[in-house]
Amino acid sequence: MRRAAAMSLATLLTLPVVAGCSAYRPPTFEAVGVREVERTDDLAVLVFTVRATNPNREPMPLNRASYTVRLGDETVFSGVRSPESTLNTFDSNTFELPAVIPAALSDRRGEMPYSISGHVVYRRPGALADVLFDANITVPEARLNLSGTVNLGD
Repeated sequence: MRRAAAMSLATLLTLPVVAGCSAYRPPTFEAVGVREVERTDDLAVLVFTVRATNPNREPMPLNRASYTVRLGDETVFSGVRSPESTLNTFDSNTFELPAVIPAALSDRRGEMPYSISGHVVYRRPGALADVLFDANITVPEARLNLSGTVNLGD
């Protein structure tokens, strides 16, 4: 009985604080570039540069990006990467998302459309938000939906 009462009290105490975090907006993302950084007979490595923007007045650490890359209509890569970035107040920063693709795809000539979809986990400010994040109770995510073209074979 005491445990149930303690959990109810804890829930009631955290609701206003968690609700207060709702004004904290997720980051936004924009594709700003792509380049080939390595090639073997079998594989090529493309690196997509992403600009992340923090629309808040508190810094925002970016923890993990989970993403899928499509070239044309074909899914060519899925991965997880740490952006290793903290976005300052009302500021932007860039990070890179690599993708290893079959060399046969990168041997095509000319421009090819790409899309990147997934999400980026970020941290909200405050001690309670840190506790909830570390306990895996509240793990905020921002959608990652990027597109553009890559010039293959150059």
